Amino acid sequence: HQLTPELVRRHLKDNMVMVTWANNHYWDFVSNWVYHVKLLGITNFMVGAMDQELLIRLVDAGIPTFAMQSGMITTDFGWGTPNFHKMGRKKIDLIRDFTVMGFDILVSDVDTVWMRDPAPYFQQYPDADILTSSDHLSTSAPNGELENPSRTHSPANIGIMLIRHTASELTTQWVEVLRGNDLYWDQNAFNDLMRKGGRHSSRVGPDRLFLGFNGKLKIGILPVGMFCSGHTYFVQRMHLKHALQPYVVHATFQFSGTEGKRHRMRETMQWMDTPEYYNSPNGYLVYNANIPKKLIDESANLEGHFRLVNFQLIQVRSALGLAQSLGRALVMPQLWCGFDRWWAPHQGKIPGSQLELPFKCPMDHVFEVETWLRERDENHFGKKIEFRESTFLANPRTPKEVKDSYMRILVCEPPNTNGCLSAGDPDMQAPSGNSLKLSSGITDKQAEKLIPHLKSFKVLEFSSMGNSTFGMFESAADQRKFHERLKNYAGLWCCKHAHPGHIWYDMW
Repeated sequence: HQLTPELVRRHLKDNMVMVTWANNHYWDFVSNWVYHVKLLGITNFMVGAMDQELLIRLVDAGIPTFAMQSGMITTDFGWGTPNFHKMGRKKIDLIRDFTVMGFDILVSDVDTVWMRDPAPYFQQYPDADILTSSDHLSTSAPNGELENPSRTHSPANIGIMLIRHTASELTTQWVEVLRGNDLYWDQNAFNDLMRKGGRHSSRVGPDRLFLGFNGKLKIGILPVGMFCSGHTYFVQRMHLKHALQPYVVHATFQFSGTEGKRHRMRETMQWMDTPEYYNSPNGYLVYNANIPKKLIDESANLEGHFRLVNFQLIQVRSALGLAQSLGRALVMPQLWCGFDRWWAPHQGKIPGSQLELPFKCPMDHVFEVETWLRERDENHFGKKIEFRESTFLANPRTPKEVKDSYMRILVCEPPNTNGCLSAGDPDMQAPSGNSLKLSSGITDKQAEKLIPHLKSFKVLEFSSMGNSTFGMFESAADQRKFHERLKNYAGLWCCKHAHPGHIWYDMW
């Protein structure tokens, strides 16, 4: 399975092959990537195996592959780490090899999801030597044409790019400059080479291709609303604003590490989980957030943003307590944010972004998804709390028998209102229909008494969720464990222009 011209030719179409690569640690990303590529009927693709374990799995699964013999770690590369940069150099070696062999390579990082076959789009630009995605956060191509290079100044992102064999001189120099400097980031090196001699934007043709690499190559910037970053797709939802059909999304501009990438894809129903994920034997808990419109409308400043988020934090805290007590997985609500999140100071939006505030924000803008998923000592942190993404019940992969098996629970405020049951009532009977009026202030022990009466329902839908919906834990020790588990669940907002800069959200 060595990379040879003969091997590549088996998987070519119009001299182009789509390539990703990974180690065995990212098998689930590889599986997800391949699933979506095959779903589109694309056959000209290959997956580079950076370790023997992945190579064996790919061969066994019948997935076109080749050995990269990286000699690298078999765990998470970790963004920005020495291993991350070493992996990047292997990637550039790979790109150079394909182009020197005379092949056009569509480079695709494994944390991408393809939604359309890009070949017809690329065929519109037969003179282009390179078509690259960009980290730019506004578009000059609302109709899906190439971005205007005179208005698109952000770095090219090398996670999605078509490099034709005519750019082999650039790819060869790319490898050479990286070998001369271990601290040189592969993406920065590409951008420097692309701009070498100046970006000749004054000689941009009607197709928006410009001359780069000392005027030797014709380069185009792919439309950021169709070849999407994590911000233009998951946050701005630019494709909806301009009625575009995206080709691909790259899980960039996200938080919570690799788990954050998975969860972003889950939120957009683009991640393939096991069947058990969609049909947990203990069922699910969901609630109506009922966020006051006033909170959303008045979130255009930092204080308003925190009022909006804090309202939702209290709801999620109560829901997590109920979910833990009932032994169910919490289906997260759709979160709202008044301000964006970034890595540097801003006034609500990343400079240059076309984000419209307020907006429906991903979970990792407010919560540390990695912490939620981390295995913790239950003697210290209490029982694990399963959770699902906000779109879980809309996902076609969630079985109909789950979606149709629900109990609506009307939370009575104030408690003990006429006709409302108390979870602590020893005479409580199983509900006869699929609705139940229940007093607020349910403690963990009272919730446990509900389990036998509600176990036949897959989904419990609470009409509301607030500070008093869950009455917390009857045992001080259990309450302390719950507090410890949730203490690091909330993330931070970044950043103000003055101390403290980063501001942590607080669930308590």
